[in-house]
Amino acid sequence: MEYIDILDEKGNLIGERKTREEVHKKGYWHRGIEVFIISSNKEILIQRRAANKKKHPNLWDFSCAGHLSAGDTSLSGAIREIEEELGIKVQEKNMQLIDTLIKSYSPKPEFFENEFQDIYLCLEDVPIQEIKLQKEEVADAKYIAFEDYKRFILEENKNFVNRKKTHQAVIEKIEEVIFHIKG
Repeated sequence: MEYIDILDEKGNLIGERKTREEVHKKGYWHRGIEVFIISSNKEILIQRRAANKKKHPNLWDFSCAGHLSAGDTSLSGAIREIEEELGIKVQEKNMQLIDTLIKSYSPKPEFFENEFQDIYLCLEDVPIQEIKLQKEEVADAKYIAFEDYKRFILEENKNFVNRKKTHQAVIEKIEEVIFHIKG
């Protein structure tokens, strides 16, 4: 059973741990991560979420996401999630925290998402043939040009998780780092 550290409304640990089910049923604040893996030729690794996922099944999304397990730091949790979902080990030196999103919403009855999501940029060339998908989480993975990813998100392409409202600033920060474009 997976346990998650509980936070206060400012993102500080309060010394309690709850199961993932309790976290979402009661709406406890917790921390998650999102990772954007970008290759040296400016392509983003995207994944198609598994058909059995509770949120956004069968839709394309950024490289990796997940909850921090109890005791994880943000960075160690991000690296662990990449290895779990994609079967690859990335180098810590290639990980860069670029933002933290605060999300509070209820996508369905009795499911509450109150989360501080740390957004990481991973600038590393990961050969697609080295990826080993965690089938319960990920159905497929591929690289696409970052400009295409940006267009799909901003145009709300129906094959992608709709992240236009929350990720426009994230996309701008990634462009600053990889293309040196100021938003």
